[in-house]
Amino acid sequence: MCLIVKVLVLLGLYVSPIAMFRPPYDEQRYCGNLLRQYDPHLLDTFKLEMSQGIERFFLLSYCLACCWPGLGAKSELRVVRQWAVLDFNFPDEQTRAEAIEKRYFVPGNSVPIDVDVHHRQGEKRSRIFVTVPRFDVGRPITLGTVDENGKLTAYPDYSWHDNQGSNCNGMTSVFRVAIDQCQRLWVMDVGKIGENQVCPPQLLAFDLATDQLIYRHVVNSTAYTANSLFITPIVDVRPRGPGDCADTFVYAADVSGFGLLVVDIKRNLSWRAVHRLFYPYPSRGTFTIDGESFDLMDGIFGMALSPYQQGQSRYLYFHALASTTENILNTEVIRNDSLIQDPNIDPDAIYTFPNERPSQSASEAMDQSGILYFGLMDPPSVWCWNTATRFHASNFHAVAINQETLQFASGVKIVRNSKGEEELWVLTSSFQRVMTGSLTPDRINFRIHAEKVPNILENSPCRTSPKGEKHGHHVDIIASRVGHVRRPHKYGSAWYLRR
Repeated sequence: MCLIVKVLVLLGLYVSPIAMFRPPYDEQRYCGNLLRQYDPHLLDTFKLEMSQGIERFFLLSYCLACCWPGLGAKSELRVVRQWAVLDFNFPDEQTRAEAIEKRYFVPGNSVPIDVDVHHRQGEKRSRIFVTVPRFDVGRPITLGTVDENGKLTAYPDYSWHDNQGSNCNGMTSVFRVAIDQCQRLWVMDVGKIGENQVCPPQLLAFDLATDQLIYRHVVNSTAYTANSLFITPIVDVRPRGPGDCADTFVYAADVSGFGLLVVDIKRNLSWRAVHRLFYPYPSRGTFTIDGESFDLMDGIFGMALSPYQQGQSRYLYFHALASTTENILNTEVIRNDSLIQDPNIDPDAIYTFPNERPSQSASEAMDQSGILYFGLMDPPSVWCWNTATRFHASNFHAVAINQETLQFASGVKIVRNSKGEEELWVLTSSFQRVMTGSLTPDRINFRIHAEKVPNILENSPCRTSPKGEKHGHHVDIIASRVGHVRRPHKYGSAWYLRR
């Protein structure tokens, strides 16, 4: 049944012309009577479908937004920090003045991309980490913590950042970070300032108890290309028992080189993997957010791992930024170091869910129950999907929808606090204004949002799995493909040039 028919049936049966203009004090009773007559999943589907036509069908959209318990105030994300422009703490005023003089710091140029949180035991305050990639000059630091006044302080200290590419032992440009259950902060440094590869890419790990560097892996030149940009690290810890952190892999998305970097931490070895599904979809390369449009042909971008269960395979969920599909990959495929000799993943080893999102999505993250959280561009929003259900719009449920505050969810993380509770953290930005050059300091441009996962799921259909089905139920279709005979296939003409 098409959207118009659905809405006309609802309005025709339950809304009279007079009722459409009822006074505000009657809204809860009226909307409640209307909405109770419909299946919750159906109403969630209606709201998703109506998101682009709210002016035409304002009454039902208003009832759903204001009165439907699954989408009410309890599921809204709290704004923890917000900025019109970023500001920074420097070691002293002289250092700040020198940074401005050298154009290491250009006020208004810095754009935050990712967020992660370190909840500490005892009386020590939790720390919010924010990344600031060096798209261009003027970013004094590329990774920092946020103080009580909203200023960023260089992590682990300013000396790691005061190089602008002149010291490859420091940090050059960081898009995203990841904190694992072993209290390690993983930092993927792309080594670029703008388009210039001033240092080789490197993966760093810091012990969050001491803030000391405990691991550095400089990526071999055979594992990246001139176009490579490793923007999203995902940490796969495979413990054999409590406290075991030895068996660790890091997967990093190469958004513009259209590949995947795999780092075996135990062996300090890395390799590159390529597949056609790491590429963007040209038909999905135009983005429209809050009335502004831009083109961006970014490939593999958002990634999330299924929950770990000892002795079982984990699945990597991923999608290109310029796409509306979601893909699934058994990590056994990419943890095979035979990719060093041939980086081409078997074409049949990655599965694409047959249905699509309503619009493009940036980052994503998965909780311990196998629920995936992701943002949508249109409408600007954050949604959840229980992976025990079919990947379909009818199974996507809103966590929060806000045209102004949720425009581009570039950082999405599931964080476990000191009480063992999971939290959802999201960094959003007016990225469309960054791309079009219309960013101005007279409005809030960047925000960090957070909420406890139990609060988000309290009235959400995402909490409920079909009877007898667990997370990842619909990815079983690819499980049998691991280890089958590969058929020859190469991705990209550049592969032949490197032979």
